[in-house]
Amino acid sequence: MAVCSWCNKEMSRATSCSVGALHLDGNRVEMIPWGRGRGGHAERGRCHDCGVVPGGFHHLGCDMQRCPLCTRQMMSCDCRFDEDGPDEEDLVPADPLHVDADGNLVEVRVINGQEVVVHYTDPIPEKDRSVIQGIPCTTALRTVIDISTDPQVDQVGLDQMVADCLERGLFTVAEARARIAEPDMVQRRGAALLAAALDRRHSGDTD
Repeated sequence: MAVCSWCNKEMSRATSCSVGALHLDGNRVEMIPWGRGRGGHAERGRCHDCGVVPGGFHHLGCDMQRCPLCTRQMMSCDCRFDEDGPDEEDLVPADPLHVDADGNLVEVRVINGQEVVVHYTDPIPEKDRSVIQGIPCTTALRTVIDISTDPQVDQVGLDQMVADCLERGLFTVAEARARIAEPDMVQRRGAALLAAALDRRHSGDTD
């Protein structure tokens, strides 16, 4: 059973996709129905790829769908419509490389339309490493230290993050204070920010 992600119909039973047009710069562009073959000949029977009947609109992504702009195979042509969204290169920030507060190189990439921030840092010591469902990653404590310097993480966000980690038992206050006091953390801005968050939490607990 295959369901079209655009019209939510089961392809082997639907007579047509409900998407009969796309848009280019806001202007409607009519799709080419199945059965309107090149040279004037008519196709007979359901489309062997997406299952629509002659006269129906192909489900988007069908191998047999012809582009309404260039009339070539739509899945391999270079034409783009508003529904395709921006090109990946249009999503890349103007300054994809910068240095974070600890002097480490940070790169912003776009992978499959999703912005990904890559941090190039010093080797991660074993004490800061963890494995979650088979995926190597940093411990919750090290992750908080590292992302606390992100400009998008403000004081309120950091305090909430620390509170959540403590409540879930991902680390304790004692463990956090011991780690940020170690030599490799003394100069890290993230460690100082975490220390301040712990101080604020302690102050709030004693008020």
